[in-house]
Amino acid sequence: MTISISIIMWPILRHWKHWMKHMAVAPKGLLRYYVLEILSKEPRSGSEIMDLVEEHSGGLWRPSPGSIYPLLEWLKSRGYIKETQSDEAGIKRYTLTEKGRKLLEEQRKVKAFMTTSWRVFAPYFLDLAFYKSCSDERRELINALKNFMQAFFSLEAKLREKNGKEYVESAIKVLKDATSRLGELEKEIEGETDD
Repeated sequence: MTISISIIMWPILRHWKHWMKHMAVAPKGLLRYYVLEILSKEPRSGSEIMDLVEEHSGGLWRPSPGSIYPLLEWLKSRGYIKETQSDEAGIKRYTLTEKGRKLLEEQRKVKAFMTTSWRVFAPYFLDLAFYKSCSDERRELINALKNFMQAFFSLEAKLREKNGKEYVESAIKVLKDATSRLGELEKEIEGETDD
């Protein structure tokens, strides 16, 4: 993944991290997509897949063994993955079959559609959560956040098409600068509250 969503969302979600880890926050089918992507690169065991999903989500989501192992069995029974030889006793590693690669390509098309179409749904989600009971100033803040997120996801989609290292580094710098400035603003507000 070029730029993890967690980079932009971390300042917003950091207080909810523990709560989110124990909730079903992943949309249906996301775990299957992650498993297929991970196995397309190299053979992995169930525990390695859980570790990688947690790493890619910035620690916000770690699938349970009760979701990983039945999914691996389901994918195997339908011919999307197969077991590979492992030098370690008792460790099963899996890799994609040709049928699995075709399924992954279909899943990537769905992901690309959702990435570009999320802008249609995200404003409504934010509106439902905050908008109706907010002051005008808070509504402006929410609109600014929506615009920022739309710009970020649009950029992220373009970076996937044209993977230029300098563009990725520039985007990371912008995100780090914005996070730092928001942190400074939070400290300033806390300073006024302490007076």
